[in-house]
Amino acid sequence: MSSDVETGSQPAAAELYMEDIKGIADEVARLLFIAGSTRGSAAAQLSVYASLLYDELIAKVNLRDHADGIINLMGEPLSSAADVVDCMGYRAVASLLVAASKALEGESLEAYRSDLELFADCMGWLVSPHKMLSDEQRGAAVLVSFAAAINKWLEELALS
Repeated sequence: MSSDVETGSQPAAAELYMEDIKGIADEVARLLFIAGSTRGSAAAQLSVYASLLYDELIAKVNLRDHADGIINLMGEPLSSAADVVDCMGYRAVASLLVAASKALEGESLEAYRSDLELFADCMGWLVSPHKMLSDEQRGAAVLVSFAAAINKWLEELALS
């Protein structure tokens, strides 16, 4: 009887986990979209909050377990997170962040190929996404790269 309860709750737990990831990704992208069109302390506050939320997303997906060698494929970001959100739209960025999180769990990024290519171009990746070995590697690259782009945006705000 208890095994029925346990197996029945696993899909529900996975669904809740992905809803958490989706909610966080949506909020991060939305906050950066708003911050990108705002200046001063409001932009800084929204961006710092987005950064803290993104840290939560990274912790939830255990990015550290997947990020070995990723930095060598990406290089320094050419765009800030606010620029990427402005270029792609916050919904596309949020969807790509969710898809990247799912890729760490073994799901395919094939449906996001064009968004992934645009993201990689905006970020100035050293290696094209289609030349990476796996979707897990592509997903980790998106998440690490976006973290670097958030840091770039925060640095830009600090200098303005």
